[in-house]
Amino acid sequence: MNTPTELITIRQQIDHIDDQMVPLLVQRIGLALQASQFKRTEEEVRGCDRVQQVLDKAAARAVRAGGHADTVVAVYRHLVHELTELQLRLKGLQA
Repeated sequence: MNTPTELITIRQQIDHIDDQMVPLLVQRIGLALQASQFKRTEEEVRGCDRVQQVLDKAAARAVRAGGHADTVVAVYRHLVHELTELQLRLKGLQA
């Protein structure tokens, strides 16, 4: 199957965005791990109030950018979940 030229161009644009996003994700993960230094308990790591703030801000940013807020929130929810699990593992707090 030949890939249409337009699809190739779109994929190249996606790759370009990914080239920008991955370093930002790495930076965000590093900052989350730095913040976890101030958290001593599982409850503090899970920080439900902070999680909701992050999700609400992500939704608002998505709306301002003209995007799909539900999809952006779902991505952030997964990111926060993975970071929470990583912090718990690193702290030896995971059951």
